[in-house]
Amino acid sequence: MSQGYYTIEHWTGKDGDGRAIWTAVAHLPFGRTQTQAEDALQKLGKPGFYRLVQTQRVIWAEKMGAKFHLRRSHAGSPASLEEQRKIFERCDGKYPAEEIRAARLRQKNKRRQK
Repeated sequence: MSQGYYTIEHWTGKDGDGRAIWTAVAHLPFGRTQTQAEDALQKLGKPGFYRLVQTQRVIWAEKMGAKFHLRRSHAGSPASLEEQRKIFERCDGKYPAEEIRAARLRQKNKRRQK
């Protein structure tokens, strides 16, 4: 079974250009099932048109010469997805390999200390 986190979005109309506007109304933690997401929607108790968006994979596509290098990772929460987006913008799309390696090493050492 695929895992990720769910965002429940409510359709709220269209913008001036005719594009649909979806507003996030709830986030479910990593590892929840679609049934649990539907149960959460039921508990909202508001009629409307909704979509369940499951986010789990993030792909950072970096142009390297004539090819693209795809770096895959997981988004475990809206916050981690936002953090990855900020890093992407801060680095102008160039993957900060050394920074990521150092962060992973810190996490690994932190887990070992427990």
